[in-house]
Order: sequence, then structure tokens, then C-alpha cells
Amino acid sequence: MKETKRKKVLELLEADRSRSRSDAAIAKEVGCVTNYVYNLRKELSDKSELRARWEAQILSLLESVPAWSPSDIAKAVRCPDGLVVKVRDKWKQEQERRESAAESTPQEHKTSVLVAATGLSAEVETSYLETNDLPPAPVEVVTRSSILSTAKSYITRDRQADHGDAEDNFSRIAGYWSLHTGVTLTATDVAVMMALLKVARIKQNPQHVDNWVDGAGYFACGGEIANK
Repeated sequence: MKETKRKKVLELLEADRSRSRSDAAIAKEVGCVTNYVYNLRKELSDKSELRARWEAQILSLLESVPAWSPSDIAKAVRCPDGLVVKVRDKWKQEQERRESAAESTPQEHKTSVLVAATGLSAEVETSYLETNDLPPAPVEVVTRSSILSTAKSYITRDRQADHGDAEDNFSRIAGYWSLHTGVTLTATDVAVMMALLKVARIKQNPQHVDNWVDGAGYFACGGEIANK
């Protein structure tokens, strides 16, 4: 009798994924206490969350270590082999669908899209259609002027609009950092330390322009704050 009620409640819960019915309404229909329905709903929710985590981990492993067998992945994720096979098959179908869609796209359409994105001329578009080659991506020329200009737009318009006045923010951060470190810091210290963070990142990747732009912005803010 208990298994019959459990089965009936689970069926109703499965059909009520949108949660349009209350636990009390389901309990009344089945003839059980509301708490029993609540516990089964939670059990279903926990299983759904666990399955979602498993599927995300399986997809990650399928892409990063394609040589692994379903059994290898199942052991790593600690999930049933059958689930790995289902996810893998669905993943393969999606990969094949994308490859097929890419191959069936007319060359004229591909080139037109790229021309629209890069701003190349119609003559260049025609030449690429004839050679069946894709146009090269435009090379961004980085100059001291472009770095300073971008930094200026960030600190005077974009980020100020989003985050408020720099001095107020740096002063607030200085207060938090002072409490955490036990050392009295100022808004100017924050500007310098944030710039040094960018210097550390430049050491790792000097070609990443954003670090130079942000560094210039932090020094500009610090210089303004220090001279008020």
C-alpha cells in the first residue's frame, strides 16, 4: 500500500514540474500527509540537481579527454555508466549537427558575414569568394594614444556611470583593507596597489592590452586623488 502511494505521488510530482499544485493538494488526492509529499518532492529535486552536476562533469571530460571510455568517465564522475553513454551519444549528435550545418552553409554567406564583421570592401569580398579563402582578422594597432584614450573613456564615462565616483570607492576599499591588514591605507594607496596588480598581470601577459589600459586608469585616478 505504501509503495503504491509513493508511486502515485512520484507520478504526480513528475507531471507537476512547474509546481502548479501544492503539496497539500497532492496529499489530499493520494490520501497521505502533506509532509510525505514534501519529502518526496525534495528527494526528486536532489536527484535532479545531482544528475545535472553529473552531466556537466561528463560533458567537460568528453571535451577535455576524448580518449577516455564511458567507464573511465563514470569512475571519475562516480555516476552510472549508462548515463555517460546517453550524454556522450547526445553530445556526438550535437557535434555532428553543428559540423553538418557548417558544411552546408554557402561560401558566399560565410564570406559576407565575415566581410560585414571586418568591414572589408566588396572587391576584397569577391577575391576571397574566388579563392575560397577566409579573410584575415583585422589587426588592432595599439598605440600610446589609443591606450590613454580608452583609459580616459573608462574612468570618465563608462565605469564612473556604473560604479560611482572613484575617490569614494577607493576610500571605501581603503577602509576595508585597513581593517583586514591592520595597516592604515588611503584612497591613493588603493589606486597604487590596483595599478601594481595590473603590473603583475602584465608580467604574465604583456600583450593583453586591457592590463595597460586599466593600469593607466588607476594611475590617473590616484594622481587626481593625491592632488585634491
